[in-house]
Amino acid sequence: MTVISIDPELCTNCEICVEICPMSIILPSGEGETPYSPEDAATYCAKCGHCEVFCPEGAISTLFDSTYYQLQDDEFPSIPTSEIGKYMVMRRSIRSYKDESVDKGTIEAILDISRYAPSGMNKQPVQWTIVHDPEEVKKIAGLSIDWMRDVVASEEEHPLKPLMPGLISAYEMGVDPICRAAPHLVIAHTPAENPTGYTDSIIALSWFELAAQAFEVGTCWAGFFSIAAASYKPLMDELELPQGHVVQYCMMFGYPEHKVKGIPGREPARVTWK
Repeated sequence: MTVISIDPELCTNCEICVEICPMSIILPSGEGETPYSPEDAATYCAKCGHCEVFCPEGAISTLFDSTYYQLQDDEFPSIPTSEIGKYMVMRRSIRSYKDESVDKGTIEAILDISRYAPSGMNKQPVQWTIVHDPEEVKKIAGLSIDWMRDVVASEEEHPLKPLMPGLISAYEMGVDPICRAAPHLVIAHTPAENPTGYTDSIIALSWFELAAQAFEVGTCWAGFFSIAAASYKPLMDELELPQGHVVQYCMMFGYPEHKVKGIPGREPARVTWK
């Protein structure tokens, strides 16, 4: 089985594909012949598509199943450094949300961008569970509080234990310290045995939150919920993840109640030059 097709009519033998293939499975041929990928190399292909998109002549087609992002035009945008910098540092953790749902089409558009986040060897292990029903979000917040009650009542040592009584008290007074009354949750999960699953999920969620900002959707990392969902069986059962999958991390999201008006200060970058 071959994984790429190279059109000899278009190929100029520049061998860029040979150079940039991260798995080194595209080999140069003799003079006047196109590069090729041996059939037994298909096992090692990362399906990254580098060969296809770096070919200056458009001579390479991938033969594996994939879904392409739909560009609105044939030209790649060029974003000034000042604009991309401003866009990224304007990102805020949103903890106050409008009582308004984000439609599924908008969420799907954000996920369509997020699926291009890098992953170890391009295995793309991250799968998503979207909790769209606000009532289900409330139920999940309550289960997270139940987990805290169990931890507080036990002899278990936990680094967050000193914070838990206050959080439980706030919840009992009608304040949601877990999901901040957000209408939705996004949960990144992978097979438990995947060695890069956690890192890949954090990267994918980072893409999700940056993409969400362009749709005027605010996000916040749901740390307490993520920790609870990693071990508390009632909460794990409620999420109904695919067999063998584990929660890697979660994020709350919705339309922000307030607009960001500026950029706060941060400590200077701490750098060691070698």
